[in-house]
Amino acid sequence: MKAHGVIVALHTPLTPAGEIHEEALRDHLEWMVQSGVHGIFPCGTMGEGIALSDAQRRLVTEITVDQVKGRIFVMPQVTTNNTAAGIELSRHAKAAGADAISVIAPYFYPSDGPGLDTFFGEIAGSVPDMPVYLYNNPGRSASGISSSLVGKLAGRVKNIAGIKDSSRDMILFQEYVEVGGDGFACIIGTDGLVFPAMMVGGVGVVSAVANPFPELMVALYDAVMAKQYERARKLQLLVNQLRGVLKIGPYLAGYKEVMRLRGRKFPLDMKAPLRSLNEKETAEIQAAFASLPKEVFNPSLVGC
Repeated sequence: MKAHGVIVALHTPLTPAGEIHEEALRDHLEWMVQSGVHGIFPCGTMGEGIALSDAQRRLVTEITVDQVKGRIFVMPQVTTNNTAAGIELSRHAKAAGADAISVIAPYFYPSDGPGLDTFFGEIAGSVPDMPVYLYNNPGRSASGISSSLVGKLAGRVKNIAGIKDSSRDMILFQEYVEVGGDGFACIIGTDGLVFPAMMVGGVGVVSAVANPFPELMVALYDAVMAKQYERARKLQLLVNQLRGVLKIGPYLAGYKEVMRLRGRKFPLDMKAPLRSLNEKETAEIQAAFASLPKEVFNPSLVGC
């Protein structure tokens, strides 16, 4: 399987003690599969992956692979802030049965071009038969990935198969498409840019919005693939409106509350130091959720 379509930036359900809530995780994964998404991206930013212990990250990967059972694409995010630990998580993902791994530039310490070249090359070399997808997120890591480096790596390292880009820089994204060449998968990492990214050669999205609204994101992707561009434009605007609701309150907490409002049995607990919504924030997001247009809940109402 190749990375494409709607790949869910999987939320991680937690117990009040900060442990992995396996029952809720399996339930959420099954809902994602049944909703028609194309892949799962566990242990990323939206999954509190950096806050989880390495043992918890391995457990999430194992549960994900076991629950999905090869029905859709699984691509864990494996980076830590040092190469050796990243290699360990990469090899574990392969042994667990994941389809690919995603590797962000190491966080906290900045890296220059030669340093990133070595880092990505060593990670990919540790799992030579596994597709590796670079991950550009300069706002979260300490370094961005230039298009010239991407072109160099894509040409030299046989198992570097694509890139997820969360820079929100559409010029850079187009450069990735061009330097990657045929078969190199460029995936947007921002729900607000799915339509424009796919119009310039992107093959899909790693989507946070798909956690509470998988049907909306699948409808947007399907509309672009069907060349129903006016419908896709309208769906993209609905996604953008929804993102404003999901971002109410502290980082990530709004997504979990909206999952609850949608009737999902998803715990609201966060991994410290992240925090849950307070009463005021909960009331605000509930009011905003109640005012969402009906098309957000039923994308079939959006015409061409």
